[in-house]
Amino acid sequence: MIDSAALISALGLLADPLTMLLLVVGIVLGLIIGILPGLGPPIAIALALPFTFYMDPVPSMVLLLGIYSAAIYGGSISAIAVGIPGTGAAIATVQDGHKMFKSGRGGEALGFSLTGSIIGGLFSAVCLALIAPLLADLAAKFGPREYLAISVFGLVVVVRVAGQSLSKGLLMGALGLFLTTWGLDELNGTERYTFGNYHFYEGLPLVPFLVGLFAVSEVLIGAERAAQRVDFDAASLKVKLPGLKTLVRMKDVIMRSSIIGTVIGIIPGEGAAVGAFFAYSEAKRRSKEPEKYGTGIPEGIVAPETANNATVGGALVPTLTLGVPGSPAAAVLLGALLIQGLTPGPKLFSEEPDLMYAIFIGLFLINILMLFIGLIAIRFAAQLIRVPTSVIVPTVLLLSFVGIYSVSNSFFNVGVLLGAGILGYVVRKLGYSIAPLSIGFVLGPILENALRQSLTIADGSVLEFFNTPIGLTIYAALALTILWGPLTARFKK
Repeated sequence: MIDSAALISALGLLADPLTMLLLVVGIVLGLIIGILPGLGPPIAIALALPFTFYMDPVPSMVLLLGIYSAAIYGGSISAIAVGIPGTGAAIATVQDGHKMFKSGRGGEALGFSLTGSIIGGLFSAVCLALIAPLLADLAAKFGPREYLAISVFGLVVVVRVAGQSLSKGLLMGALGLFLTTWGLDELNGTERYTFGNYHFYEGLPLVPFLVGLFAVSEVLIGAERAAQRVDFDAASLKVKLPGLKTLVRMKDVIMRSSIIGTVIGIIPGEGAAVGAFFAYSEAKRRSKEPEKYGTGIPEGIVAPETANNATVGGALVPTLTLGVPGSPAAAVLLGALLIQGLTPGPKLFSEEPDLMYAIFIGLFLINILMLFIGLIAIRFAAQLIRVPTSVIVPTVLLLSFVGIYSVSNSFFNVGVLLGAGILGYVVRKLGYSIAPLSIGFVLGPILENALRQSLTIADGSVLEFFNTPIGLTIYAALALTILWGPLTARFKK
């Protein structure tokens, strides 16, 4: 049921000139960072996160959501123009998008990308507004055992983003959990891994750790790349939006990709790249002419771009209702809520309904405005593709240092920033993914508290962990998720 008073309050908060300015700034920043190869939504949000410390919740969230949505779309611009995806979510777009660009149809390719991204984003925003309150009502019935089940589900599922190695994903998730145990024990005050330093009493600070893990590690990786310029035909960057007849002809691809992206986004631990690849493969599989995929056809752009932006609203569903991030970028957004003193979950919907309505409406507005900003800014923003790595690397590093120190005035936090950056760099060089590490770090406190409370309730009985219908359903879904791959492989044989 719609709370009219909260809805009116949310509209008033969004109508504030500063909030609207930040919404536009977020879209522009996201577009710019998304275009730059190697960066992406988690890094973009992590860089902006320190600057939201002194903002109210609504302005800070619309800024970060604008960055999130636009960064995913921005990656397709460099993918189409130079064949280098700005984000992992745009890798599937390269196959058909760059071929269209080289054949002189770059404007059309950019138009299909922009249109698909907006449709997917709008679809997921509507789904978020419809599904999140219902899931929040269900989550209101959650106790420690249910939160333990959903935390375990999120951690196990997230290892799938770590590539083909289950062991590597589990190891990174475990490392993230271990790092959250540093500091004073909340229950009995025991020191855990403080190393005699009072700075560690409150544990590793969330924001410096996430900024270092994503942004600084990318800087160190980027410093290895040669400082080379990329060139392309700028005349082909004039966007040509597809006509209504063309969109109607592709309605099946658009609708299917929107649903796929939203569902993939809701599943904890997946993300835009998974949604894009899944949608592309499904579009190709269901096509009457699958051999044309990869040769430069519009459907090969629309499918992944619709799906990857649809994951944004989907990823916010478990993030806002359960406190379980649906993607690495959503994990950083979860950190933004925590630094605002807000705990995601059912109480957030009952205690801050105006904020929830503002997020729903704000995400919808972001996708509408992205159409106009994209049409105006693409030709200018795409010039950033030519910026060499030697300029990007020190700029990102400077923003990271300034952002963290300016909000904390603490060299300890700067040290955590550097330490997390080096850790992320080593992890990535060894072939591991930082996604399970980041989500494990965010979910750690939730999992520990739920586990301790569940052990108290269980009174030594392991079976008591499963003596709850909701928890049992979650564990059953987890078992199905783990066994699905082997079962389908055996069935195919």
